[in-house]
Amino acid sequence: MPRLLYSAALKLRCLPLLLLTVCVLAGGPVLAAAPGSDAQQQLVGQWLQDVGAGGDQVSVQVRALDNGESLLAVNEAATLNPASSIKLLTTYAGLLQLGADYRWQTRFYLDGKLVNGVLQGDLVLVGGGDPKLVIEDLLAALGQMRSAGLRHITGDLRLDNALYATPAAARVVFDGQASEPYNVWPDAAMLNFKSTKFVVTPRRGKAELTLDPPLAGITVHNRIQLTRGGCRFRASGLSIREQMPAGQTAGAPLLEVGGRYSQGCGQGHSFHAVLDHVSFSGALFRAAWEQLGGRWDGVARREPRRQQPRSEAPWYTWQSPRTLADIVTDINKFSNNVMTRQLMLQLAAERGEPVVDEASARRQVTATLRLQGLALPGLVLDNGAGLSRHARVSAAGLTELLAHAAAGPFADVLRLSLPVVGVDGTMRARLRKHPVAGNGWIKTGSLADVRSMAGYVDAQSGRRYALALIVNGAGARASLPMQDRLLRWVYENG
Repeated sequence: MPRLLYSAALKLRCLPLLLLTVCVLAGGPVLAAAPGSDAQQQLVGQWLQDVGAGGDQVSVQVRALDNGESLLAVNEAATLNPASSIKLLTTYAGLLQLGADYRWQTRFYLDGKLVNGVLQGDLVLVGGGDPKLVIEDLLAALGQMRSAGLRHITGDLRLDNALYATPAAARVVFDGQASEPYNVWPDAAMLNFKSTKFVVTPRRGKAELTLDPPLAGITVHNRIQLTRGGCRFRASGLSIREQMPAGQTAGAPLLEVGGRYSQGCGQGHSFHAVLDHVSFSGALFRAAWEQLGGRWDGVARREPRRQQPRSEAPWYTWQSPRTLADIVTDINKFSNNVMTRQLMLQLAAERGEPVVDEASARRQVTATLRLQGLALPGLVLDNGAGLSRHARVSAAGLTELLAHAAAGPFADVLRLSLPVVGVDGTMRARLRKHPVAGNGWIKTGSLADVRSMAGYVDAQSGRRYALALIVNGAGARASLPMQDRLLRWVYENG
């Protein structure tokens, strides 16, 4: 199959027609194709139609895994913003360094005497960076601690998050939406993604509000206005204002929830990140502990950084029921940003970096990939999750990584972690009626002016291909149909 050549040097638009390449004046880049199949010609013409002229940039490659040849390549070496498709690098580096069976641990220490079920002192939670220590895990852990004899905590819950260095001054909300769970900053002692579900139920002319999981010790003012009629205003449009007390004894944190909600929607919900890590963890812990019949007299507070690591054995250790393979699947299927960022930091922590921050984590990811011969020229990893305007990688770099993974011990782990076309994850609604459904494993990425995808397709010929497509610029939003056409084309022509 002949290669497609891409150049931004001239203001021409070129469409291949039969055995000729026709170029016309346009405001965008040049795309010229050597003579090829009708399917290839139609695909190139459709790209130009979908992406449009102007400053749009495209990088694409389709690569056969059995012999490494490119079935299709357009500007494949150009480094563009891939959005969430860059999660492939972080998750693959995690598998290479830690192994698929790696599990996180959270340790608990008693700072005081435990007498007849009463802890006369503080309970210390030492975070191990678990990216998915959710409410179900917390309830199970606290239940085991209750079975071990702890019933009443007279002191405080001290949260030790020192494993990661995440100074508050460096924390930036990507798009200003601080209550969106995808903007939660990593924390080594994070519980339940620092987020809860706000459930709205129309009842007796009012919009009732509950939190799931519940947060104890906080005040919630429900200002939601219930409107009549069809489902126009949904829970995703709720507004949340936070008011934190001036000090630990100045009163409970306050959440004011407002906005309109349509009665015709029935019960609905949306997830929101609220409070700071300490306040949220304390409220979640208190609700869970009291649900299990426990008593707690103190407050949650941050554990001061220690000069020396703890030498004593923990009183109780919670080991995550999830392996890294499970976490990688959660990350890639549902494009979870905070889990990805925690994983990247964990690589630096496990390597023993003196300061575990994004800089050291980036060095660890790139070093791990380079040890495998994956240099990836022009790579800018940033936070490893794609929630960035600075991240850069090429389609050729993504397909090189995918081909490397397909030949290694984590081939199935990585491939099966990706959304399946027409079946699940972020690809569940795509191409359900085409035979490529169930035969493609695709990670997607989306930001304003960015659309991307990368993964694998099993063609009807039986051959497997790695592919990547990145579109940046004003035409990115219009490129979703182009993604589907590319998947169909690879399945039918590969």
